[in-house]
This record gives sequence, structure tokens and C-alpha cells, in this order.
Amino acid sequence: MKEGNSMKYDFILTSEQQVLVEQHMDLVGWVISRHIRTNEGVYGLGRDDLSQEGALALCRAAATYNGTSAQFSTYAAAVIRNHLLDCCKAANIQQKHLCSLPVGSGFADDEHPPSIPEPSVEDKTDSLIDQIDMSALLAHYKREYSGVAQLGIEALELKIRGYSGADIARLYHTEPNHVGAWISRAKAKLKKDGALRHLCSGAVEKSRADS
Repeated sequence: MKEGNSMKYDFILTSEQQVLVEQHMDLVGWVISRHIRTNEGVYGLGRDDLSQEGALALCRAAATYNGTSAQFSTYAAAVIRNHLLDCCKAANIQQKHLCSLPVGSGFADDEHPPSIPEPSVEDKTDSLIDQIDMSALLAHYKREYSGVAQLGIEALELKIRGYSGADIARLYHTEPNHVGAWISRAKAKLKKDGALRHLCSGAVEKSRADS
């Protein structure tokens, strides 16, 4: 897989984090089998490529796990799945570009990497936040919030990645209405702190710069 699509290994694992990785290597194969359909005919979607990317994502999960919000296996599975979905999307875009397909032709249904959800359109906040660099959001605000608000930030990240409320509830072994309450608390706190307005304005500026 090209470097541009690959997760950068820009971190060093502690001995404890290395043990976490070693104990949970089977998560990579589990996520691929459950959520991804490999395609050896598409560059980047072969099992070996995806397994390597999944292993890197597992290392990233071990390096960023804070030990407070969820079990490591739950957290790592989400990190691996999100990264592999990004890899599938990138490979799909690259394949379309290389094949120079005319507009609207697309691939046959059985050639599409599965489990690539449609963007959330549940409310106006989602349509704004989906432009935000979620790694920056979590890096800054997840450290500041705790409890329900922190869970809400994590749930927002997963929603923007394409997870439904039911998906998030299954990951956290809770009810979907609890997830909704977490998100509502996080949005209210972000709004109160002026964070949501700041992040959305930053997304607009970025969009203008890219256009």
C-alpha cells in the first residue's frame, strides 16, 4: 500500500504497550473477517496489505489507549476498523483513478469493499463536524473533558467515521439511548465552551483554502 495511505509509525511503544499488542494481535484478523472483504485483485485490498495496516493500527491503539473509557479490545477494534475503512476508501478511489472510469460507471456491487458507511446526515451539527480533523478534536478536548462528556466526544468521533448509534452502543456494551445522551452532553459542553463554534469556523476556513 502506498505510503500516503499507510498509517505513519511515528511513536515508540513502552514494554506494557508492546504486551498489549502481542496479546491482541488476533483482533486484526477478527476485524478484517467481520468488517472487510479483501480483494486480491485491487491494490491495497489484499489480505497481507490490510493485515499490515491493521497491525499498525493496533500499535497506534496501544500507544493512545488511556485505560479509562473502554476495555482495550473494544477501543483497539474501533481504531483498527476505522483505519482499515480509510484504507479501503483510499484504495477504491485510487482504483477508480487508475481505471479512468467515466462518471457514473462505478464498479460492480461485488467489487466494492464492504462496510463503508454513508456519511451521517442526522442533524446539522454532523454535517459541519464531518469536516473537522477528529484527531485534533480528540487530542485537545478529550484531555479536558471527563465522564459522560468524554464518552460523548468518543461517540462523536465514531459517528463521523460512519458508525450508527447502535454500532457505538454495541462497542460500549450499552443502550443506544445512552449513546445519544453522551453525544448530547458533549455537544452541550462544546457549545458552552465555544469549542464547537471554533472548530466549525476552522473547518470553513480549511474548506475555503482547499477550494
